[in-house]
Amino acid sequence: MSSVKESTTKPSASDFTLERELGQGNFSKVYLARHKATQETFAVKLIEKARIMRMKIRHPNIFNEVNMEKTVLNMLRHPNIIRLYHTYQDASNLYYLMEYVENGELWDALNFQGKQIGCTEPLAQFYAADMVNALEYMASRHIVHRDLKPENMIVGKDDGHIRIVDFGTAKNLSDISLNGPNFVGTPEYMSPETIENQSVDCTSDLWALGCILYQLLAGETPFQGGSPYLTFLRVKAGTYDVPGFFSPDAVDLLAQLLQKDPKARPSFARIKAHAFFRGIDFQQHMTKTPPAPAPDDRFILDAGREIAAYVQASDSNAVPDVLVHAATLPLRARLMHVLNRMQLLHHHLVYPRFFASPALGRCLYATKRGYVGYIHGTQNQWAKPFHFVHLSGPQVGKSNTVDEVNALEQVLVTINALQPAFVVFSGNMTHASPGDKAYAHQVAAFQTALDATLDASIRVVFVTGSQDVGAGESMSEGSVQQYTQHFGDDFYSFWVGGVKCIVLNSNLIGHKGVLAERALVQEHWLQEELEHGALCAHHICVFSHHPFFLDKADEDTVAVAPDHGNNDLFQPLLSWNLPRETRLPYVKMLAEAEVGGLFSGHFHTTQATRVTWPPKNEDDDGTVCAVAVANSFGESCDPETTQSMKPKLVVQHVHVEQEGLKVSTHLVTN
Repeated sequence: MSSVKESTTKPSASDFTLERELGQGNFSKVYLARHKATQETFAVKLIEKARIMRMKIRHPNIFNEVNMEKTVLNMLRHPNIIRLYHTYQDASNLYYLMEYVENGELWDALNFQGKQIGCTEPLAQFYAADMVNALEYMASRHIVHRDLKPENMIVGKDDGHIRIVDFGTAKNLSDISLNGPNFVGTPEYMSPETIENQSVDCTSDLWALGCILYQLLAGETPFQGGSPYLTFLRVKAGTYDVPGFFSPDAVDLLAQLLQKDPKARPSFARIKAHAFFRGIDFQQHMTKTPPAPAPDDRFILDAGREIAAYVQASDSNAVPDVLVHAATLPLRARLMHVLNRMQLLHHHLVYPRFFASPALGRCLYATKRGYVGYIHGTQNQWAKPFHFVHLSGPQVGKSNTVDEVNALEQVLVTINALQPAFVVFSGNMTHASPGDKAYAHQVAAFQTALDATLDASIRVVFVTGSQDVGAGESMSEGSVQQYTQHFGDDFYSFWVGGVKCIVLNSNLIGHKGVLAERALVQEHWLQEELEHGALCAHHICVFSHHPFFLDKADEDTVAVAPDHGNNDLFQPLLSWNLPRETRLPYVKMLAEAEVGGLFSGHFHTTQATRVTWPPKNEDDDGTVCAVAVANSFGESCDPETTQSMKPKLVVQHVHVEQEGLKVSTHLVTN
């Protein structure tokens, strides 16, 4: 009997046995089907007619999508595009009889131990060449896919090459009769012009190609924002992080494909001639097989397995060799990225090992304006109440380093007993500033005591103080960079249990003119972070060294007494709180975002109060915001008399509950 594939006679549903389900779409299911007479296997897309009728009310373009896929696939004949052989129907269903490609989605090829880590650059090059060939052919037939993503690409088991599937939302540039709305696709792969609901052409698929190539290399998409809205904002901004292990050729090709202006994206001839595709013969590409993993690739996967086993058996004292030497590995950046994708990098037994000393590594979780492990993707849901500890920095080296380290250790022992989710040091870890002769020694003393005393599982958050980056006019890009080398980013955000925490460098607010460009970057960043938090977070907490205010949002500037014993420390701002005229625009932002907690460490004593932000609607009560200032170390003094009082060691214990934040002062005792 002749092959069903070549037959001109329409088959019927009764000719096939449906063996198992292969996948599901929005309004269809795909089955592995076997022709009863020839025993040929196919993929059959089954579309239930009754379901289409039900969906028409909320999905008015559904008939066009069903017909578009049939029309487009009947037009296209390319080895990297799924083949449609026949369509037929019965009383209940429509059937699309298609090529069966045994294996799985491209998505599956990016996974390792259940986590998406991406693939090797040679394999990414191989798959990308398949996509380029298919997209160039589609462009010659005036077809735009509009929903390219790994889930819509199947990798063949026999030849290892890609087939593109799911053309329901495609656009025919020559025949517009079936074209649906412009705003279609999957947010993480949608081009800026699609998001703006503009008409698109084949260059829109090139943007998606750039997103997929990035995902092949990194295991994540370049503009992922945690929600469609936040993703769209990132796409419109056109900025994305470039991992350090990407090759220069990959970085350059991505930059060309991910151009916000469609006209600036490269032609297919230019893409195929790009250095990233060096060694690829596009005409003969279907005759090639996927490249095997190189020794470096096998090392990364073996290291991932070994570290995963080590973390799982966390009571083991035998640190794997790969972690013993992690700080000096030639593949350090790539291994860190893969471990991050495996959700292992943040583990306290892992991350600190990638730095010159574990004590240093423990202080460098804040990076790339985020915090390793405390990210929106894994911490965006409210689960249950938790608590953290807030305190001011110990200013190691101010008077007597030994005594100050002893006091720090006492505080850390108390924190261990509390077992908080994390601990926040609000400014001035050392008395010396970057560039001072004693700075490195004081940093080492602080970090050594911290690492030796604080429970290794408790995360540490650092807020930049005035001494940390150079007081007042002495602050510079160089001093900020020195700080970040020891304590991580000077401003960043992180998520814990559905709560968004924002850490600010308040020196940039109080002294905008010193580092004007950096101050503007932080201000713009803060606006975006507050906007995102207002949309997604259960609560928002903001940490800064200098208080925005102490009791009332519109209070006067509270000056530091000129003869105060610590006047040299506070001289840069000449006030405890941020000056009123500087503060008020920020307070407006905080109120509009309904921030639930403000924490700082620049005051002569420890105190906590509450303010209520003005309600957005007349029927609302307004959001209550906890306002806490800590002075955890050293002598306390009366600001009126400047007389020294008995030294106290205190921390603020913050309980984060569903209805809000509660702050209590915890006295440290010997």
